[in-house]
Formats: sequence, structure tokens, C-alpha cells
Amino acid sequence: MSAHHRRLASLVMPRVDADHWSDPLYQEQVYGWIDRGIGGVGIFRGTLERTAEMIADLQARAGRKLLIAADFEHGLSMRMTEGGIAFPRAMALGKTLPGITEHVARCIAEEARALGVHWNWAPVADINSNPQNPIVNVRGFGEDPKTVADHALAYVAGTQSMQVLACVKHAPGHGDTAVDSHLSLPRIDIDRTTAEAREFVPFRACIEGGVRTVMMGHIIVPFLDDQRPASLSPMIVNDLVRTSWGFDGLITTDALDMGAITSAYSSAQAAVLAVLAGNDVVLLPDNVDEAIDALITAYDAGEITEERLKDSERRWKDAKDFAGVGKRQETVAVDQSTHAMIALQAANSAISLVGDAALLPLTQHTQIAAFAVVDEHEADAATAWFHYLAQATELDIDMGYIDGTIEERDLAGLQEGIVTADVIVFAFFGAAVSHRGRLPGYDRIPEIMDALCDGRPRIVVACGSPYGFDTISANLTMYAYSDTTPSLAATVLRLIGRAPAA
Repeated sequence: MSAHHRRLASLVMPRVDADHWSDPLYQEQVYGWIDRGIGGVGIFRGTLERTAEMIADLQARAGRKLLIAADFEHGLSMRMTEGGIAFPRAMALGKTLPGITEHVARCIAEEARALGVHWNWAPVADINSNPQNPIVNVRGFGEDPKTVADHALAYVAGTQSMQVLACVKHAPGHGDTAVDSHLSLPRIDIDRTTAEAREFVPFRACIEGGVRTVMMGHIIVPFLDDQRPASLSPMIVNDLVRTSWGFDGLITTDALDMGAITSAYSSAQAAVLAVLAGNDVVLLPDNVDEAIDALITAYDAGEITEERLKDSERRWKDAKDFAGVGKRQETVAVDQSTHAMIALQAANSAISLVGDAALLPLTQHTQIAAFAVVDEHEADAATAWFHYLAQATELDIDMGYIDGTIEERDLAGLQEGIVTADVIVFAFFGAAVSHRGRLPGYDRIPEIMDALCDGRPRIVVACGSPYGFDTISANLTMYAYSDTTPSLAATVLRLIGRAPAA
């Protein structure tokens, strides 16, 4: 392979999964991409141990030149199937102090670096300006531009203090949409004045604060470019982010295997358009070899110029130098017990109560009933929450799962089983997140709750998104703003009147 072919391939970053690493055919495919000259990989599914082994194999094959990236917004457990500490989601951190967010980000970066990851695709800097947003929601720090800017900047500082690249996303702002770009292409129908005062604020703050990388969103922003998604638009990548915002660091597309792109562009088209728009990283193309071949063809035809290629090569080099790619790093033992306690304390700090706090602690009551309002996607979280609740108290607690599809005879059975309960707790686990719809039969939930309570006091625990509770009446509502392990545990501690050790 000629040198310039490898140079073009170095702009591409494919997806790799440790879950498949034991498959010789899969290894051969990934090694083939490395031999072609890819600049790095994004890691996803796999246990911590298997992922570490895979990274070591990949770096050995590449001569320790790969930039290793991952999506660890709220910790390694976001992508690892086993291992790594879970931290509260960004929305919960946004309810605390920026110093807490910085501390959490530093812990995540420490764990990432110990694994061999140089680049964390975080934080989400989108304003949560639409409560129905299925891709931001609890992943964002909040609805207020200053709050989001302060916490995004804190996350950047914490991450980069560990020589891990931070990445603000999804520029120029993915908050004001109800469409999931994993599935189709959203439009952000706002004007420039609104965007300048709201969507752009966190991104500009992070750029001024020294963030090393920016991720472009797959969104149509008509007042900037009504034809192409931001990730493929020269008017947005080059004119807005590079020129207007003054950012000269590494710019990456969002994943090019998302439905917003694959529904309209081939891997070849998307890769070339991404580079021509001003991106430095062609991230996770659906067909890696097709993307590399297209970049080579575009360069040979003069469509991608030598100057354009050199600019991206310089930014890749700067990013790798910052993260110490190619340098042997000392093995660092991560104190996971300390990280777990930091996560729990952060989650506890985020919790807010609305209503009659005299209903707490639950230990003042003789008997309690607790129901998880859940769909199949959140069943594991609900089960964990019940487990924590049972472990934390010796109270007599009747527990059950409900959703809006419950039949009348089953509801009657639940009513009979809780006739002696003094207070009823309803924990909600449904959240607006990517690839998922609304909780089945959600409109029936208030009616079901009324039937179960029969006039008795009720406590609602929102384990996740705080949105959608306007039709849910409660004597006391507890908002956790996160559904990760520390947030679930923190709600239980609050319910029984305990706080995590300082």
C-alpha cells in the first residue's frame, strides 16, 4: 500500500468490540484495517478484562500508534458489559456543583486511561431545551445554558487533567428535537438569535476553556445549512466551528453508522463529505473499507487536497501527543472503592425532594408497598433498586412491577396484597433515551396508582428523567435525575433517612 493511501486511512476510526475478539475472522478484519493505516479505534461492547486484552493486541499490531476512544459519559460501565464504576448521569451532575462534576470526570478519565483509552467522547454539551428529546435528556446537564456550560467545562477540565482527550458534543447543539438521530435525521428549527443565546453557549465556553476535540451532530440546522446535516456541512464544520468559534483542535463526526446518515448516504459518500466539510475524524463508518477507498479516490482526483489532508494530520498528531499515544505508561491501580463512594456521594448531592418530606424516613412506618413502574428495558434497574431497598431496611415491604398494560384482575390482586400498607412508593424507571419509545400504557398509570393507593399517601421516586410527571400526583416526589447504580442506591438511602459516608 502506498504512503498516501495510509495517510487517508489514518483519518478513519472504526468500531471494535471485545465481545467478538475471540473470533479469528473478526480479528483478521480489524487487523486488515490496521494494516491499511487507520488512525484509531472506538471500543464498545466487552468486559473490562477482554477489552484490555484486545487493546493490547491492537496496539501491538499497530506499533502502539492507535488513538483509542470510547463513549464513557457516565463511566466505563456505560459500554463495558462487566467492570468499571458507574457514575451519575450528566443531568444529575448538573444539579450539583461544577467541582463535583470535575471530580467525577477525573475519576472516569483515570479508569479510562488505566484501560488504555486516550479519548472519551464526552461531555454532552447540548441544552435540554426539548423534554421529549430521546438522545440528550438525562445525558445532558440541564436546560439552562450557563449551568450546562459550567458543568461541561468542569467535565472537560477533569478529563484532560488525566491526559485524556475530552470531546464536547453534539455541535452545534442537539437539544431542541424529539427525533433520535440513531434512527433518522432530526431538524433543529430555531433562529440564529436563539442558537447564539442558548445552543452555542456551552460549546463556545468549552472551546475558550481549552477542550481538545469537538463532535459534530447529525442534525439539520436550517438557518446554517438546510441541505446537509451539521456533521457533513462545510458551512457548519468549517465556517461556524473552525472560523466563527475559532476552534483548531480535532473535529470528529458523530458515528457514521447511525440511521441519520446511513438512510441517505453510502459509507463512501459520508466519508468524503465529512472530510470536505472540515472533519478530521471519519468516525465509525458503516463500511470501513468502502470509506477508506473513497477517501483515496477523492484525494487522487484532487477533491481532497494535500493542504486539507495535512491540516487533519497535524490535528491528529496534536491529539495523540497530548494523550501520550506511543509512549509506555505506568500501570496504575484504580481505587474502585473510592470511586464508588465518590459516585454515591455525587448521586446523593443531586437528589431533590418536592412535597411532604415528613413522610420520610420510611422506617417510621409499619408496613410499606413499593412498585416499580417499568418496561422491559429498565427491568434490571428496577430489580437492583428492589434489592437495595430490601438490603437497607428490615421493614415489611410488599414489592411488585407494574406498567399501564396491567389487567384489572391482576390489579385487584395487587390491591388485596397491600391493604395493610401505610404508604405506597412508586419508582419510575422509564426514560427518554435512544432507540426506545414511551412506557407502555403510560396514560393509565395515574389511574392505576389511584386504585392501588386508595387514599393513602404516596411517594414517587423518579429514577431517571424528571420529565412527564405533570400528570402523576404524589404527596412527595424524589428526583434522582439518573438511573445508574449510584443514583438508585442514593434514592434508597434517602428513603430510609441515611446518607452516604463523607
